[in-house]
Order: sequence, then structure tokens, then C-alpha cells
Amino acid sequence: MKMRLRVLVYMNPVVVDKISKRFLYQKDSGFLFTKSLINSLPNDWRFLVLVPKKFNSSFFPTNHIVQCIEYDYCTSIHQNRYHFNRNIISKALPYSTDVDVIISNQPEISANLKVFFQNQRRENPIIINYFHWIDCKESSDFAHGLTGYIYREIDGVLSSNLSCFHNEYAKSLYDNSVNEITGKESSYKYGFFHPKATKFGEDPITLPDKKIILFNHRLNNTTGWQEVVDACTELAKERDDFVLWLTDDQSLKNKPMLEEKKFIINKRLVFNQYGYLIMKSHFSVCNTKGYATWNMSILDSILNGCLPIVPDNKLYRYMLSDTGVYFNPKDLKLCIRKHLDMSVQDNRNELKKIRMAENEIDIVKFIYDEISDRIKDRNITKYDDVVKYIKQKIVAEKSEFVNEFWSFHANSNFQIIRWMLLADGFIDDTQKVKSTYHYNDKADWERQFNDDRTKQLRLDGSDVFE
Repeated sequence: MKMRLRVLVYMNPVVVDKISKRFLYQKDSGFLFTKSLINSLPNDWRFLVLVPKKFNSSFFPTNHIVQCIEYDYCTSIHQNRYHFNRNIISKALPYSTDVDVIISNQPEISANLKVFFQNQRRENPIIINYFHWIDCKESSDFAHGLTGYIYREIDGVLSSNLSCFHNEYAKSLYDNSVNEITGKESSYKYGFFHPKATKFGEDPITLPDKKIILFNHRLNNTTGWQEVVDACTELAKERDDFVLWLTDDQSLKNKPMLEEKKFIINKRLVFNQYGYLIMKSHFSVCNTKGYATWNMSILDSILNGCLPIVPDNKLYRYMLSDTGVYFNPKDLKLCIRKHLDMSVQDNRNELKKIRMAENEIDIVKFIYDEISDRIKDRNITKYDDVVKYIKQKIVAEKSEFVNEFWSFHANSNFQIIRWMLLADGFIDDTQKVKSTYHYNDKADWERQFNDDRTKQLRLDGSDVFE
């Protein structure tokens, strides 16, 4: 079974410029993941992505149908776990449109989304949670202010059809937190997802004539950046052949201390130059402490041609299938010295040996199976009338047959009718904002759809606010 579906994507923006308060979505792992996810899904699906203000829609894959809808995300990651603006979503999704699937990158909001669709539209779209962060003892140990959201996460899991975690370890963190609260095992549908690295641009820039140790992580309590700086400070007393490049320059309170150290470069680069820096670095360092369920910086290093050295723990052995370069945290300085002494080629030979874990869930199959289960043996009274209506018109918008056969614009049968139509071979023109069904020769429709695609691939969502 193959269907053209409509997907609503709720984001979890976390990277914000502390001065301008603008979202730095180009450097946000959640946005980079969503970009990769959309790229992996069928390009005849329509994706409605709730994006922050001043977002450039060209960020997303141009060979997919992406409609960006401006949404008032908070610049506080804590407040975003509670904030929900039903008015924006309601205005963007009139009754003439459909949503088959919701991808929720903020599981704490999934219950809000479920209630909105049930009450506003009498619908139950398939809700899929992606857990990029988990409220658990391990995460609160290094950031006490981040805890207190586990009840929202439990609500989100109970309100969704599938919850995806980075790996078994990440799922265990959630399960253990639930068990501490409820005293029993939690039962729900789950799967694993592996965010993909980003291939950055390689526009040449002037780099120091020294070996570059890259630290491409945030400067916060969980990344262990201070220990890396301390280790390099000791090494700088012995040698003068390296620099430590820190890519997070948003930490204002640490700037004076970092500027005092001549071997440190604290500077972020634009997308088109960042790949060149990674490629030219001698190696990169990861030194996360305590809580972590995945690490995009490690993956970015690998994909862009730089060997990462990583702590020896279960997470990274899982991520890298036991093929990484691991160090005991007590031996961080020794490991850095060892890889400084190695040649560029030797480090690259180590990089070639790394293999990534593979056990991701097939999201497309899950969605199609879920739709099949929901329409199995269903008998909707007016379904035959709708089929006859579309066949007579050849092309018909949802609003047309709703106005023809129903007095109200919200009905629990509308979504089931839609899925039955798609399963029976009717085609929704997902290039249009309004759900528009075709009934004609499928081969002819495929050709027309592809011809139309070349005319308009990028949609900015302005039409839904008119």
C-alpha cells in the first residue's frame, strides 16, 4: 500500500542567540534531525512544519513538499515544554485540510496535540514522539533546573501511537523514571531512531598553521569542556604545535577566561565553512559527563572526515558498534597527547574503522500498518456516496463533498473516509494546501504530479494565513 499523506511536524527549538534572541536553527540538532527525517520519507507526502519566526524555508529538502507555518515558540526550552498555541494551528488547518500523522519532537506537547485534534476536528491522527531529551535522574544530576517534566512526558507517551528513542539505553532512562513514580512497568509502542550527521560546506578559510583539536560541543555542564581545556592547558606547557578550537561562542561568562589562553580559538563558523574546519582538524574530542543518549557532534566529525575520541561508556560503544577510539576519563590528557603525536593519515585510518549501529524502526511501514488497522472492517454509511461523488467529478476537494453530504465540518468519520479513499486508489494532490482527490488513470496522474512538481517545490505557507 502506498499513499500520499499529510504530516504535521512540531519542533523543539533549543539553540538561541543569547543577545538577539533569534533561533539558530541551522545549528540546532532538532532541526537538522527533522531535515534528515523529511528527506528520508516519501517526497510525495506533504509536510506542514511549525517553524519559529524568521525561518528560511529553503533549509528543508527542496525535493519534498514542505509548507512552513510560523509558530510562536518560546526562546526558553523549559517554557516550550508547556507552551501550546492552538489558535495558530487551528488557523493553519481549516476543515478543508487533513493531517494524517503528527511528528512530535516535543513529547511534552503531544497530549495537547491529541486533545486539539479530538476536540477541534473529531480526528485522531497518528502521533509519533521523538525523544531528543529525557527527564530522568541522570539528566538532572548535571542540570537541576531541567527536571520536573517527566509527568508531561508520560502524558505524551500515553497520548501517542509510537515513541521513538535513540537506543535501548535511552528507553531505559525513561522507563526507570516512570517506574520510580508509578512503581510498575510501563507498556507502550516504541522504536529506535538514529539522527543522521550533517554534511557541511567546505568553503576554504584561513586556518592556523598548527594541529587543530576540535571541540564541537556546547560549553555546558554535561559536555565536560572544562576538563578538555584543563588537559590542553597542561599540554600547552609542553608543546606549541596545536590549538583547541571551541565552536560554541555563546557562553558570555566564559569568554574572558578563554581569551586569556593563546592556544584557544573560540569561534563558530557558518554552514558553508564549518565542514572545511572539521575536515582540516587533526581530531575532535568528546568528553560528555553523565547524561547523554546520542551525540550529533561525534557523527558530524565522522561524516565530515575527522576522527573523534570519545569516553569509554555503554552509550558510545553502542553508537559506534564497539569500533570507536575510546578513552578512560582519567586518561584524557594522555589520549589527546597520543593523537597529537599521530600523523593525519594515522588518525584517518582509525576513522575508517568506525561503524555505526543499525536498528532503526521503519516509520513508513509503521504508519501504513497503523492506517490499515484503523480502517480494517470499517463500514461508513456515506462512504459510497463520497466515492461516487469524486468519480463523477474526477477531481474534488474535501470541502466539496463535506458540504454536499454533512451539515457540520467536524466529524469523526472524515479521517476514516480519507484513509479508505487512499487505500482504494484515490489520490490526494498533496501539492495543494486543501485536500484534493483525483480519480483517473494512475500512470497519467503520476506524470502530471511530477510535471507540476518542477513548477513549484517550495511553499512558504502564506496562503493559509490569508
